[in-house]
Amino acid sequence: MNQKTKEIYSEVYSIINTLGKEYANKLPMKLYNIIEENRLEGYNPQYKSIDLKNQKIKRESLAMIALFYLNYWCDSKEEKQQLKELFNSNEQKYKKEIEEKYDIKFNKKKEQKAEERENQTDLIVYKEPIFKRIIKNIKQYMKKIFRQ
Repeated sequence: MNQKTKEIYSEVYSIINTLGKEYANKLPMKLYNIIEENRLEGYNPQYKSIDLKNQKIKRESLAMIALFYLNYWCDSKEEKQQLKELFNSNEQKYKKEIEEKYDIKFNKKKEQKAEERENQTDLIVYKEPIFKRIIKNIKQYMKKIFRQ
């Protein structure tokens, strides 16, 4: 396991312990043990308050805590539903920021081509291939000759 993953486990372990035993007890014991065993021994971050926005914490650690909150610490289905809606709206905002930041031209070009195809109302004129036209003309000429 790499250093960053161990640091994430250490941060999550510290946050869970800061929250208190009631939160730690709601987690499955096997999961809690995995976090405890895989954390980085020399890295013990201390969190004085649970306002994690103002503290240095890895994004992955926050994601893991959010997942624990959704799966184990939510008290009602309504709370879970609200949290899922919040996650979805955050995901949409993130996708929109990425699109604006990197200006995905490929998708825009696809959309423009589709719009152009929709706007085109010209009729397509079918034109026979040259060999078919030549054969047709020869047949017509032969019919004229043999009728006379």
